Amino acid sequence: VGGLTIDLSALRGVVVDPAGGRARVGGGALLGDVGRAAAPHALAIPYGHISHTGVGGLTLGGGIGWLMRRYGLTIDCLRSVALVTAEGRQVRAGADEHPDLFWAVRGGGGNFGIVTEFEFDLHPHGPEVLAGMVLHPLERAAEALRFSRDFMEQAPDELTVYETFMTVPPEAPFPEALHGRPALALALVYAGSPEEGEPVVRPLREHGPPAIDLVGRLAPMAVQTMLDETAPHGMRNFNKAHWLGGLPDAAVDTLVERHADVRSPMSMIITARMGGAVARVPAEATAFGHRDADRILWVVSAWWTGDHDEQVDWCRGVFDAMTPYSTGGVYVNALDAEGPERVRAAYRESVWRRLVAVKDRWDPDNVFRLNHNVPPSARRSGGVG
Repeated sequence: VGGLTIDLSALRGVVVDPAGGRARVGGGALLGDVGRAAAPHALAIPYGHISHTGVGGLTLGGGIGWLMRRYGLTIDCLRSVALVTAEGRQVRAGADEHPDLFWAVRGGGGNFGIVTEFEFDLHPHGPEVLAGMVLHPLERAAEALRFSRDFMEQAPDELTVYETFMTVPPEAPFPEALHGRPALALALVYAGSPEEGEPVVRPLREHGPPAIDLVGRLAPMAVQTMLDETAPHGMRNFNKAHWLGGLPDAAVDTLVERHADVRSPMSMIITARMGGAVARVPAEATAFGHRDADRILWVVSAWWTGDHDEQVDWCRGVFDAMTPYSTGGVYVNALDAEGPERVRAAYRESVWRRLVAVKDRWDPDNVFRLNHNVPPSARRSGGVG
């Protein structure tokens, strides 16, 4: 299928208005660009996990990340976008200008135009952040994950924890006895003052106890970059995801069992409690699909060398084993090339119908189709198909 790639990498400018609490961000900017501009003012947008992630991709799909339970998804602080439509028009969309288009780009992906600028509200963040991880060997992972699961049911919105099955890097500061072994990391960020956060996270830091405690006070940019080495450019990957209705004990045991058979030291199984500010936004206020999901499960096969089929099969095996606990939905930014049915699963039926209606108005010929596509209901004759 023929297509055209539009390179926005030159549009990386970020202009911060600290007094107004706003930022204007170029369509080609990376999360690190926004972080470096906003951090000196102790401000941030709800960011993801890797600083070289594109702001556009994260935002248009919704934007889960470290601050989501306190401040919501990245789209929840989006105030307007400037974009080029399929007809080549330059328009600005916001609550008071083309509100249908503004609704759709907040979760509907790149189906409606090329966003050249984002305008965000900024939130207080820093100058120090309590963040890091505690690590448990795999033989104690089930107990640690159950504890974290139960703890997060009563945790304040300021705390986000990603319970991540990983392979321990063969380097300091990790204990030598765990080098190269599968383990569970409870990776956390407390999006409030470190003084308030320290007693909140203490139970997570002390339970077990963990093999190592790497939680401490970090600068905001250190938080945004602390996992960059887990996602280097050029590494091969394949991933699948579920929204989960919960994480019962049987599901915990399944995750531990499946990770014991992990095929690459770069592969991970990630789960996290949602809720908080994410769930308080009305379900259809934006095009994001599943705000009421209890948890996300994200299975990532990542490898430099090795058999492609073996790596993909491991990922699919974990995904299939966890399907009984799935709501049937999926986070659109976690989709691989999985076909139109899985794209539909990213959205509730009522949201999907609205997305199609917006597509009919703004891109009836489906010019923007080489993506997780929302096709128009009918194409005009002579369209690009």
